[in-house]
Amino acid sequence: MRKFFIIVNMDKAPAPGTKDYIVRILDSYGDEVECTVWDGPRRESYDIPEGTDCIITIGGDGTLIQAARSTVKTGIPIIGINRGHMGYLTQLTKEEDISHALRRLVEGDYSIEERMMLKASIYKEGKRVYKDVALNEVLLTRHDSIRTLHFSVYVNGVFLNSYSADGLIIATPTGSTAYSLSAGGPIAEPKAKLMIMTPICSHAINGRSLVLSPEDKIIIKPESEKQLAACDGDSVFFLDFGDEIHVSRSKYMTRLVKLKEESFLETLRDKMNFV
Repeated sequence: MRKFFIIVNMDKAPAPGTKDYIVRILDSYGDEVECTVWDGPRRESYDIPEGTDCIITIGGDGTLIQAARSTVKTGIPIIGINRGHMGYLTQLTKEEDISHALRRLVEGDYSIEERMMLKASIYKEGKRVYKDVALNEVLLTRHDSIRTLHFSVYVNGVFLNSYSADGLIIATPTGSTAYSLSAGGPIAEPKAKLMIMTPICSHAINGRSLVLSPEDKIIIKPESEKQLAACDGDSVFFLDFGDEIHVSRSKYMTRLVKLKEESFLETLRDKMNFV
């Protein structure tokens, strides 16, 4: 790798210093290595220089997820440096590891891991009015109300169930260790190809998670007012009665740079105190 694009979350206190440190290291390679820095507000898309080999995010998992969604069509691999809390998706936390990691990137000593993403579309009266992608999950939740939500779910055109619940999460394997896990969903190996559908606080004894094929197509039909949909807790759309949310596997993948040989189970143990 010779050309880097750096996205900095300036809301994280250590991030500016980490940015300066990375730029100094990359500059030390001379003309053979280039880097461009974005340290402004979050954007839906970035003007990434042509030929960029790698995107480096400095922040937390949220910074990496936002960058993955904003740059997904480029196919450029991403590596994250954790300046947040858990840092489940980010590769690096300790500053003393950064110099060695950058050298490995420049020398080509790394692998690429592809992560499945979801595509979400919202239809009003048969017309698509919204679309986005998600690395973690597509969420149906309340808007400005404490009332229970009512909605129906169809899979591949077949009616599955009507729910009374606080919401619904459709997660990727990457998202299985995020909100989906908190709602009682199962943990999936992150390179797997599947979708996990989990009702939030369902008012029924059978309101369990359902693991679906990556080729399945889900339609959610809100049957009460004051609902909203969100992709990765970021991109939000307000729903009316009669709208439809269509969720399926995206043709795009998030490509993560892997430097560590740590297994999925080791990550669970070390970062989530999983037993």
